[in-house]
Amino acid sequence: MKSLDYIKTFKISIGCCIAFFIAETFSLTSPTSVITITLLSILNTKKDTFLVAGKRLFSFFIAVLTAIFIFPLLHYSLVSLGIYLALYQLLCQLLHLTEGFSMSTVLMLHLLKVKKISVPLLINELCLMLIGICMGILMNLYMPNKIKKIQKSQKEIEEKMAQILFTMSRAIFQEYLSETITENLAKLETLLSTSLSHAQYTQKNFFFKDMSYYVNYIHMRSKQTVILKQIHHNLPRLQESYLQTNLVSKFMRITAISIENYDNAEDLLKYLSLLRRKFRSAPLPSTRQEFESRAVLYEIVNELQEIIILKRIFTESLSPHEIKIFWETQK
Repeated sequence: MKSLDYIKTFKISIGCCIAFFIAETFSLTSPTSVITITLLSILNTKKDTFLVAGKRLFSFFIAVLTAIFIFPLLHYSLVSLGIYLALYQLLCQLLHLTEGFSMSTVLMLHLLKVKKISVPLLINELCLMLIGICMGILMNLYMPNKIKKIQKSQKEIEEKMAQILFTMSRAIFQEYLSETITENLAKLETLLSTSLSHAQYTQKNFFFKDMSYYVNYIHMRSKQTVILKQIHHNLPRLQESYLQTNLVSKFMRITAISIENYDNAEDLLKYLSLLRRKFRSAPLPSTRQEFESRAVLYEIVNELQEIIILKRIFTESLSPHEIKIFWETQK
């Protein structure tokens, strides 16, 4: 069950009431409209709030120009409303300002209702817009910090991936552990999905600090999870155990122990290179069954290599500043 967002509920309640109080204090016409504007201005992240606020303000002036041109020309009739809506919607689409369409149209309807456009009326509508937008920004200056949740999820993701690899290192000997692996892969995907939401939320709530690390981290783990599923798909193709089976099983365990996000990919790749040399130096398969099983093992080794390379690419993309902030402070 999705948890209730009490903080956003509080912001909406308080913000709308304060905005309405300000509108009434300044004796603005149609003060209840400011409630709708405030309600629509309290978004889920700071960056979204500021970005959409700018678009809505720009969209408002486009709406005013459209209304000034259409309404008086067609005597504030129903036809003028239809043409206004069509033209303004097209302009919003063309200028990528659709976020402001509904809000500005509500304000322009006030002009249509009184069948008059004047500077005081336009200032009234602008004030309603500014009060609602500013209140939305003010309410969103505080956003809950989810970094601790993300860091906790990172550990859980790494533990789950290690658990899957350890289980696979046993399943490679034809132990029937498919249901356990399938269940853990499903849990891992759920963890990744939740963590990605938290990471994207965090990224959009910092203006002066780059928080893309967490999003990139989750993307890297998601790609690795896809490869784990491929390995899981290959395990039933193994029919018997050989010397190479022991080698691959051991490497799976080493990879599981080294799954944390810190930089150890090069060591794993060096070990993998030694493993490949042992594969090449072994006697040729004596039966078709051995040949097929060793081919599957070699494929699994390639997939493990992909997992490690994804980790190396991720670590190499980090700046010294990111390493200091996101690694050294978490050790």
